[in-house]
Amino acid sequence: MKRLIYIAAATLLLLFVVARIFAQTPAAPGQPGPSPLDGIAFIEGSWQGKQDFNRPNGPVMTGDATDKIDLCIGGKYLCEMLSTTMPGRKPTDTRHFISYDKISGKYSAWWFNDTGPGSRPTEFTGELSGNKLVLTSIPTNPGAVLRATYESPAKDTLTFLLEVKQDDSWIKLFITTYTKASN
Repeated sequence: MKRLIYIAAATLLLLFVVARIFAQTPAAPGQPGPSPLDGIAFIEGSWQGKQDFNRPNGPVMTGDATDKIDLCIGGKYLCEMLSTTMPGRKPTDTRHFISYDKISGKYSAWWFNDTGPGSRPTEFTGELSGNKLVLTSIPTNPGAVLRATYESPAKDTLTFLLEVKQDDSWIKLFITTYTKASN
């Protein structure tokens, strides 16, 4: 009889564990889910738009911008391929890799671009709040501290704001407003 009770208890425990696994619901939009990259899925896709540069003492500068963001490396990173074309210049070539660090509980990013001073990537860390991912660069000497904000203010719209820290305030370098490209 004891053996039957142990078998019944083990079976109930197994059923409870299986039920808990299948009862897990997906994360709300903009929140880390089973894969924290699910929380930033709003930035995935092919995007096209305009990049407006902040030039307080100069003429308005606007470039055509494209951005393609897909999962890569076994689903552990988002690979972002950005390019901006300014009149009379060749298109820029930029790669961002974004991931989630389970130890720190923060998002991490590494930026490689052809407009920076060297061959080392700029490293960022940050957090997600709703449909807004804010990443801040890890200071290096010498080097400016940057803040990048990805936000989806409406369906099929993505904005990318880049700012630089100056004393205790943030100065806008540019904002890019994208529309999701039809495939």
